[in-house]
Amino acid sequence: MKQSGLCIITLLGGAMIGAAITMLVTPKTGRQMRDSIRDFVNDELEKMRCKCNDPLHNHDVAESVK
Repeated sequence: MKQSGLCIITLLGGAMIGAAITMLVTPKTGRQMRDSIRDFVNDELEKMRCKCNDPLHNHDVAESVK
């Protein structure tokens, strides 16, 4: 039990140090970084929506299920 507590503390400490270093060396501001992540996620979601709405893709999926 003592070892698992030490492991968790080490993990959290490493995560905090990594986050602090990342914040210091990141070339973008927080708002710019959030906007970049949001744009990336929205683009990927749009790609998935297009594939799901594509009738040819839906037909291929239906055939593979049979």
